[in-house]
Amino acid sequence: MSRLMEPNPRATCLRSLIISLRPPEFDLKLSKACIQKVKTVFKPLNKQQRTAILKVLMSKDYVLIKGFPGTGKTATIVALVKILCLTKQTVLLTSYTHSAVDNILLKLKEDGIPFLRLGRRSSIHPLIVSHSAEEVLTSSTTINSVQDLKRFYDSYDVIATSALGVNHPIFNHRKFDVCIVDEASQVLQPACLGPLFHCHKFVLVGDPKQLPPVVKSREARNLGLDESLFTRLENNGATYDLCLQYRMNRVIMELSNFLVYDGKLQYGNMAVAEQCCKMDQSHILDAPTWMKDLLSSDLDKSIVFLDTQLIHAVEISSGKGVTNEVEADLVMAILKAIVKGNVAGYDVGVISPYRSQVKLIKQKVHDCDMTDVEVNTVDQYQGRDKSIIIISFVRTHDDNAGELLKDLRRLNVALTRARHKLILIGNAKALKIYEHMAKILNRLEETKNIIQITEL
Repeated sequence: MSRLMEPNPRATCLRSLIISLRPPEFDLKLSKACIQKVKTVFKPLNKQQRTAILKVLMSKDYVLIKGFPGTGKTATIVALVKILCLTKQTVLLTSYTHSAVDNILLKLKEDGIPFLRLGRRSSIHPLIVSHSAEEVLTSSTTINSVQDLKRFYDSYDVIATSALGVNHPIFNHRKFDVCIVDEASQVLQPACLGPLFHCHKFVLVGDPKQLPPVVKSREARNLGLDESLFTRLENNGATYDLCLQYRMNRVIMELSNFLVYDGKLQYGNMAVAEQCCKMDQSHILDAPTWMKDLLSSDLDKSIVFLDTQLIHAVEISSGKGVTNEVEADLVMAILKAIVKGNVAGYDVGVISPYRSQVKLIKQKVHDCDMTDVEVNTVDQYQGRDKSIIIISFVRTHDDNAGELLKDLRRLNVALTRARHKLILIGNAKALKIYEHMAKILNRLEETKNIIQITEL
């Protein structure tokens, strides 16, 4: 943060934009040559994605791209990088996590776009390692001096690293035309500022209604440390929304709209809207009624809440965290039925807000040799999806102690990971203590999508 106060042109510019909130400036139009170059890249993009990219090209300061769940944020970034390369502009690509950086790079690699990845080999995706500075320099026989090294780094138009990786020596002398920060709504302001000193203009991509920056101190949160730079600049006239989603069917999308997006989230086409989970039902003919209802292929049953309050499913708190053994067993019973219905294990995911419950379910999944089923916390699922998602809420005590269940942004991420089927497991009475859970449960009661379970 202290760098903002330095007496140099870039710090002065950033102070005016970030502290004084000076509105960003834009060119009035693009050159015909530029428009001609972007046409082929634009073909697979929708109107909102094209508008966002055009605004970046016209920007003199910055643009924010707000991408709702499943709206193609990564595809938009990839197209933007390709266009910037076509227009002879240099790009610094960063993100909160290494995995998000590499996810973009994997797609750039498919399209044959040259890039250099900075960072430790252990943090880089195996398919990207060959593009890492460490790997390329190790195999090079032409770099024999500091000047050779400088020429090597300057030869790449696209450099990628994590937001915290901008302490690399390359940044002592290199300034980029554009810096793109993915997952910008998750990055603490001090970490997000670092890359912005090394560019002429920047693009922040994120969604403030998904995962926020991680700030463990409640006092620090109350003082505003969890406000991202994206949130700070969001209402300054340079934010462009991506609202057309290509992930969830309309039933799952409508829940997120009801809870978070006020109807702004839309499906990209009817095929997306009407998609539902197809599985072989023959193996559950003799199963309990609740299991048959749960695994129905009807579109209207795309979201189902399995209410455990009539069985002995109790949360257990210990020094290691909170678990619910019966919910874990229910998850396993459902997983076995799904896999028997010819759904691939890798297309099914299990989420719990609590690490101890994740650990418990992971052990059960391992014991049943179903390790291709991914079990993880909400945070680990950001940016990804599965055909079927099962969420174990764990809590059964009505003491309002579940801090994680009060966080609408994390809840939103959990609910928007499923494409075709969303199965929620919990004690409805206990969960109604939490404002957002009460809204979900009341809505599912109206649509008759709550199943009371009386036996395992």
